[in-house]
Amino acid sequence: MIDPNKKEREEAKPSDVCHRAFQLIAAKQYGEAEKLLANNMARSEDDAAIALYHSVMGVLFKIQGEFKTAWRHYGRAEKLLPKDPALKIISARLLIDQFSEYNQAIKKAKKVLELAPANPVFAHQAYTTMGLAYCKKGDRKKAIEMLEKSWGEDFSNFISAQNIDFELLEALIGRGLGLESCREFLVKANSFAEATGEEKYIELTSKMLQAFDADFPELLGETGEGSLENRFAEES
Repeated sequence: MIDPNKKEREEAKPSDVCHRAFQLIAAKQYGEAEKLLANNMARSEDDAAIALYHSVMGVLFKIQGEFKTAWRHYGRAEKLLPKDPALKIISARLLIDQFSEYNQAIKKAKKVLELAPANPVFAHQAYTTMGLAYCKKGDRKKAIEMLEKSWGEDFSNFISAQNIDFELLEALIGRGLGLESCREFLVKANSFAEATGEEKYIELTSKMLQAFDADFPELLGETGEGSLENRFAEES
């Protein structure tokens, strides 16, 4: 029998629960983090909160290398919040990195462009994700095209240089693909960091650009050894 004078335990704020869960994950107390999330998930009737708990569960299991379990949690979160572009980016990256499901990842990234057409950071992440998928598929032309689309209007609509994702850039450089576009990406990223006055990212992009030019002086016309694409083809 329910005691009308006894107050039910108030549900914790999802943001507080997730913050605590991330603290436990950082401390490698994975069992405690899972217990915390599962208990609060069971008490909640709010789809947004449950989706948030599932997404953090996905992080928890991904860190532990349990990718199939992580994927299940991301999938449940996405079903509860089908219009959340961030969840689609996360699940698309997991499809690329762990399951080699490149076409499905591209499909999810394209959906992000439909859901958040006016958000330059989500567009950047979507194009970067598609580029990574095309790169893994061996479609060089499309991968380079996605890199060029990823900077939008020279990153000018971004809030911070922290939002710039360098993963596709690094993948292309590692394969010797689209190096002219790669350098242009770095120049634009460095210019944007300087415009926002973010010293950390000014230093980072400056060092990346210096390292790039040191590795590929041909791009600056210093050696006259022909195109970089040909050089990589000869070395492979």
